[in-house]
Amino acid sequence: MFKAIAFTSLCVLVYGISKRNTNIFVEGVKGVGGTEQAWGHVTVRPHAHMFWWLYYTTANVSHFTERPLIIWLQGGPGMPSSGYGNFLEIGLLNINLTEKDHSWVKHFNILFLDNPVGVGFSYFSSSSVKMVQNNKEIGRDLINFLKTFLSEHEEFQKIPLYIFGESYGGKMAVEFAYQLVQEIRRGEVTVHFKGIGLGDAYISPIHYILNYGSLALNLGLIEKKDFNEISNLTEDVKVAIERRDFLAASDIEAKITDTVIKATQGIDVYNIVLKSNISALPRFLSYQDSCNQLMNTKIKESLNISADIEWNFINDDIYSALQGDLMRPVTGTIEALLNETDIKIIVYNGVFDFLVNTAGTAMWLDDLKWNRSSEWQETNKQPLEIDMVNEAYVKQVGNLVFYTVLRAGHSVPVDNIPAMEEILKRELLYS
Repeated sequence: MFKAIAFTSLCVLVYGISKRNTNIFVEGVKGVGGTEQAWGHVTVRPHAHMFWWLYYTTANVSHFTERPLIIWLQGGPGMPSSGYGNFLEIGLLNINLTEKDHSWVKHFNILFLDNPVGVGFSYFSSSSVKMVQNNKEIGRDLINFLKTFLSEHEEFQKIPLYIFGESYGGKMAVEFAYQLVQEIRRGEVTVHFKGIGLGDAYISPIHYILNYGSLALNLGLIEKKDFNEISNLTEDVKVAIERRDFLAASDIEAKITDTVIKATQGIDVYNIVLKSNISALPRFLSYQDSCNQLMNTKIKESLNISADIEWNFINDDIYSALQGDLMRPVTGTIEALLNETDIKIIVYNGVFDFLVNTAGTAMWLDDLKWNRSSEWQETNKQPLEIDMVNEAYVKQVGNLVFYTVLRAGHSVPVDNIPAMEEILKRELLYS
């Protein structure tokens, strides 16, 4: 989960429902990948307009429909995928608008969403409209988006669809998936929904927090007195969650994170092996100014986005609106997906991620109550070897698969490219 730190103010104007362009969008990079793209806005509820940006795959196939469609949801909550996920993680171009050596677009159709409404190029056309307050409301907006998108792009109704979410985006992906299954069963949506990908996803906050003290102490990052302070706060947050006082739990969690950062003299909690100090920002925040500049100039102009829509790296208002829901787990929804559907649930976690630590992910996976939970407990993980190097460990039972990714932190697609590409090939192309 990315901590929001920037205040965002949006002055908005009604913009078109959708727009399509089959040319390279930024002057000076014509011919890069020969990529066909489409973008636009969908009105998901009155005066709430969600921005989408579709990259058709550049894979060596006769038609793009031969490859799955991946919907990418960013975390935060409050980070738009059109910027960070696109230019800094899995899109075709980097922030300097040069082609990446590795991009998911080279294998899949990728659909970036600025979600929830209010982040990125998504916007409200009336000040009376409220931001989402919880995950269920996020899911409803996403369902409304997908219905309109599929009606306008019928070619995607029959190809495999996967929803990937990183960090808090994973929590959103779980609810999106659950509501989508219900809509499909009711005949309200026609789509070949295959599964979800949860990358360092903030699924059950308490499971991550339970490991903060011991993880930091055993790595030699803190002193015993710091461990005791973190442990006391952890007990407080457990009590708040058990009372279902998620707002209080969120306040305590913020105290725990601040304590960890102070006690460790400023480790990057998203990747503990990155160079850092007490005054340094986490790596992902170092791109904030350059990303804001790019999105509000060249990209906004190229996509014909209204000048009144300001793109921001993080929207603190969204984070605040969801404050009472941040600490609520979605493990029950995952259990329902496992017990009631046949969709694939792909979980992957970088071992250097402190905030959404692999130990916590393993814990909530072990605690799931589903029809194959006993088999899951008895199954051992196996190494994922690429070019004679162990890049990850994998454990699978039925439609649930968990990758413990080595040499990676919060952003696996950036930190361990070989592992991420192999995971995608194994789970989306070859299975």
